[in-house]
Amino acid sequence: MYARRAATAYREVDLETAPKTQIVERLFERFARDVTDAKAACLKRDIKGKAAAIDHALRIVTELRSALDHNAAPELCAHLSALYGFVAERLSEANLKLAAGPLDAATKVMTTLGDAFRKAHQEMK
Repeated sequence: MYARRAATAYREVDLETAPKTQIVERLFERFARDVTDAKAACLKRDIKGKAAAIDHALRIVTELRSALDHNAAPELCAHLSALYGFVAERLSEANLKLAAGPLDAATKVMTTLGDAFRKAHQEMK
């Protein structure tokens, strides 16, 4: 029990002190892991596992979408918001149909966005 609380406290401090770019990179990485878990659960017909993984992936997409600063870059944010909406729709479709196909479409978009984000971050250094 103590180890679990300590690990939770460590994660909270880590998130509070990590650079925002690093947090965003972690979100894209965790999204990929969630989708991998969801696909495995779909293949096993594990409805509870699939739902948990997709729910977490959806929370990540929602967080990324809500963090967009439309005042700073209206056109870019509008396009990103539409892409995040597409991803959320594919995740919901996969959740409803217990299908891996929509997860592949969501992964393709998020991988492309994550790669572009990492590249832009590297160029800023």
